[in-house]
Amino acid sequence: MTEDRFDLVVVGGGASGLATANRAVDLGARVLVLEKAVQVGGSAALSAGILWTAPDLEVLRRIQPDGDPVLGPLVVEGYEQAVADVRDAGVSVSQEWTDHLEWGRACKIDVKALFEVWASKVVASGGAVRTQVSDVTLTRRDGRISGMGYVQAGQRAQIESDAVVLATGGFQGDPELKQTFIGFGADSIGVRSNPESVGDGFRLGASVGAAASRHLSAFYGHTLPSPLPVDPEVFLRLTLYFSAYGILVNREGRRFTDESLGDEVSNQRLLRQTAHRGVLIWDDSVQRERALAAPYPSGIVLDRYAEGAKLGARAAEAATLEELVGIVAGWGVDQAALAQTLEGYRLAASGGGTAALDAPLPERPSPLASAPFQALEVQPCITIPFGGLRVDGDARVLDRDNRTIPGLFSVGADAGGAQDLRYVGGIVFGLVFGRRAADAAVGARDLGALR
Repeated sequence: MTEDRFDLVVVGGGASGLATANRAVDLGARVLVLEKAVQVGGSAALSAGILWTAPDLEVLRRIQPDGDPVLGPLVVEGYEQAVADVRDAGVSVSQEWTDHLEWGRACKIDVKALFEVWASKVVASGGAVRTQVSDVTLTRRDGRISGMGYVQAGQRAQIESDAVVLATGGFQGDPELKQTFIGFGADSIGVRSNPESVGDGFRLGASVGAAASRHLSAFYGHTLPSPLPVDPEVFLRLTLYFSAYGILVNREGRRFTDESLGDEVSNQRLLRQTAHRGVLIWDDSVQRERALAAPYPSGIVLDRYAEGAKLGARAAEAATLEELVGIVAGWGVDQAALAQTLEGYRLAASGGGTAALDAPLPERPSPLASAPFQALEVQPCITIPFGGLRVDGDARVLDRDNRTIPGLFSVGADAGGAQDLRYVGGIVFGLVFGRRAADAAVGARDLGALR
C-alpha cells in the first residue's frame, strides 16, 4: 500500500471532474483526479461539445416548472462564467446562438482540447491524474470525509485529503440502478454516452449516508432508429431531433406525447410504451425543412431516414398514408388504430373539425399533407439520469435529514434533482457546479486551512 496526501481528490475525469480540478488548482490546491477509464473525458468527450442552457430564469421556469428552485437558477446565472473558463483555457468557443432547441442559448466548444489543457494543468501544478483506477472507497475521520483508497495497477493506495468530489458521470451504464429508479424496463435500454458510468459516485455517497435526490425516474436521452445497436457511430449521427415535428405512435397505434415538447421528452415517454418501441411518421415538408437540416449550428446535415434504413432500421416510404399504414402494421402496430390516429390528427391540425386525440396537439402540428410519407421504428436511449445524490447549491452532499456530509461534494450527473422532465443542458452543469464545488471546498476554506 502506498500513501499520499492531496488537498482535494476528484473521483471522475469527465467535464465536471476536470472543471472542479481546474478551479481548485487556480485556488492553490494540490489535486488528484482518479479516472476508471484509460483516458479522461467521460460522456462529454463523446458528445457534440454543445455548451448551453436556458437564457434566463423566466424561460427556465417555463421549461422546467418542477426543477430544483436553487440548482437550476445557479446554472443559468453561471453560464457566462463557464464560457469564460473555457476561453481562459485557450480553447476555441464558437459564436453564441440563441435558438438552441428553439429557446436555449448555446455555443460549441472543443471539449477534447479543453480536457487535455485542464488535465495537463493539474499535473503541472504538482497534482496527478491517474487512470484505470478501481475499487475506490471513502474514509472518514472525526465525522468527516478524510480521504480514500483505490487500486491502480494491482496496488492499493490510501490518500488523505481535506475533501472528496464525486464526479463519476451518473448511473446510465448500470442496469440495476436504471431499473431501480427509472423502472419500466430501463435496464435494457441503450446508453448513448459513457457506458463506464455505472453509479460509482452514487454508491460511494450512499456508503457514507448520502441521500438520493428528487427526479430519480427522469433521464435525458434521445430516440434512435430501431433496431440498431447504440454506439457512438450511431448516436452521434442518427439522433432524431426532428421528431418534434413529426407524429409518434406506439404499438397500439396511438400518440403518447406532445411531440413539440422535444425529442428528449418523447424519448422518456417512449420507454413507458409497449416493448419500448414506437414509430415516427412525417411527410415530405418535414423531411425537407427539418429532417435534412442541421439540428443546430455545426450539427451534422444528414438524411437520417436513409442512413437508418441503410444500417438496418425498420423504415418505410409510401406515396399515400394508407399505404404507409399498411407497411407499419407489419411491424406489429395496430393498423386500424393507427389509421384512426392519423385521420384525427390531420383533422385537428387542419382546423377542419374536432377529433379525439390521445395526446395534446403540438403547438405547430405537422401538416402531414405532402407525399412521400416516411416512417421509422424508434427506440429510447439514456444519456444521463436526472436523479443522483442530493446536494445543495455549493455541491455539498446531503444526508436524509438535509445535513451536509462534511468533506464530500458531488457534481455533474452524480448530483441529481436539478432537472425534471425537460432538459436544459449537460456539460454546463458540470462546469458551473465544478467551479462552485472547488470554491466551497478550497476557495472558501469550507474545510479549514488546506495546508
